[in-house]
Amino acid sequence: MRWLLPFLMACNGSEKDTASGPPDALVWRGGNFDFSTVSADDGCLGGALGVLFTPEGRDEPSPFEYPIYLPDTEELPYSANIDLRDPFIEMPVTIEDGSDGDLQMRGAVMEEVALGSASYGDCVVTMTVDADLHPVTDDEVEGTAQIAISDPRGEDDRCPVFTSEDCTVRLELTAVRR
Repeated sequence: MRWLLPFLMACNGSEKDTASGPPDALVWRGGNFDFSTVSADDGCLGGALGVLFTPEGRDEPSPFEYPIYLPDTEELPYSANIDLRDPFIEMPVTIEDGSDGDLQMRGAVMEEVALGSASYGDCVVTMTVDADLHPVTDDEVEGTAQIAISDPRGEDDRCPVFTSEDCTVRLELTAVRR
């Protein structure tokens, strides 16, 4: 029994912390992934924009309409236009190497996104997206996206009035390999 305690103590110190990066056995390979928005936290219009990001409902994962290609690490930085779902089409992105095997995207801009609500008329906004993606397994990815919304404009003067200059929507994302 005396040998058991030192053995357990030694084993306890050798555990890997995989929360900060992919497991050692994970060798990331790129491919097409089906993304879903798991939740949206609308920090600028009291939840009114949530329907843009979670059209299936607040508590329902909302799949993107189109798959998204995530590159191999050897392809980074990787630039392309991606399609998510209407009205988020043809968004130019650059995916770069984050830390600990993560992928990151910074400053992707969509100049004219229609708010898509009868109450907002022809109002369009500029959206700037930052995202962090974490490979959980070779076939699964989790992540977050921060979407800064600015410059509401429209000819019929029906754009919403943002409650602050810092209008940000935070999304929780999941993705599975196609």
